[in-house]
Amino acid sequence: MRIALIVTQGEHGGVQDLLARFMHWLKKNGHEVAVFCGTDGWLQKRCEEAQIPFIRLKHLKREIHPVHDLLAIKEIKDALTQFRPDAVHLNSTKTGIIGSIAAHLAKVKRVTYRIGGWVFLEDLPAWKKQIYILAEKYTARVKDIIICVHPADIEVANTYKIKPKQKIISVPNGINAEQFRLTQLPRGQARVALGIDGFVFGTIANFYPPKDLPRYIEACSLVAQKMPQARFLLIGDGEQRSQIEAAIKTYGLEKQVMLAGTREDADISYNAFDIFVLPSSKEGMSWALLKAMAAGIPSIATDVGAAKWMLSDNCGVVVPPQNPRALADAMIDLASNEAMCNQLSENAKNKAASSFQEEATYRGNLEALEA
Repeated sequence: MRIALIVTQGEHGGVQDLLARFMHWLKKNGHEVAVFCGTDGWLQKRCEEAQIPFIRLKHLKREIHPVHDLLAIKEIKDALTQFRPDAVHLNSTKTGIIGSIAAHLAKVKRVTYRIGGWVFLEDLPAWKKQIYILAEKYTARVKDIIICVHPADIEVANTYKIKPKQKIISVPNGINAEQFRLTQLPRGQARVALGIDGFVFGTIANFYPPKDLPRYIEACSLVAQKMPQARFLLIGDGEQRSQIEAAIKTYGLEKQVMLAGTREDADISYNAFDIFVLPSSKEGMSWALLKAMAAGIPSIATDVGAAKWMLSDNCGVVVPPQNPRALADAMIDLASNEAMCNQLSENAKNKAASSFQEEATYRGNLEALEA
């Protein structure tokens, strides 16, 4: 098959990480692949290394913009007409909406939309939520299959009457857990590389509003009152960096909180953490949390997206979202319970290996493209 993978942004994140591995797998299995993306950067480099065509879409933007969005529809349509794919694989809300219209206009036979999490569940203005809901409902009519990463998002789609031409399915994110553990730096080496010591609560996330990191700093301040030796490491960067820095200053945590920036070695640094924390206000199925599970790092996550589903069977701790006190209490309690940390670590490793397998993710997405 000739397959077009389309995504809005090219900077390193969960979706981009999946696409980089999925395109390799598709190519290895005899398919012809091209990646269409609104920005250059990390994903473009991975395409160049793999000798996979990368088509830069200059009008494809993350935010709603009537002029750019109309121009992007034409730009994607023209690019697809030239590439002539048998199927498109749309990733991110923006590409799911305008990419499906463009694919329909380009007469692509198969339109598949993989949704990491419904954007209208974010803390957005009412008018913007309504636009996204209407856009998802309308464009579902030109999509053959919608792929959700966990069952609860299928229920959301049914509630809002988002119905593609054929069906909505669930294909969870997957990882080669054993291989991922083998790539991890030893604990001491990872800590030296990051320049951190003490008891470390670690987070890997882009600094976007759904990650709720400014509010997480409030939770860190509550933990620091009980655990002065604790350190809080945030790996990532993004539009909310100044707000996070302001929160750190407000709570006087300049010595306890470390902003490590975007790092190429983030995926091999999980052993630097004593506990992994995902404080998001909105998620789909978090890759960072799945990797923490695979690495055997005891985890605490807010009850958003797939987190409770992933951490069920005593694989982690789940707390209400947007509640710094509840998050801080869980962090303090787990840090003081070594036996619980060890149990969560073992259970999470086993579940990542048995329930969220990488090969199943690729095959599930390919089957949706082929059906």
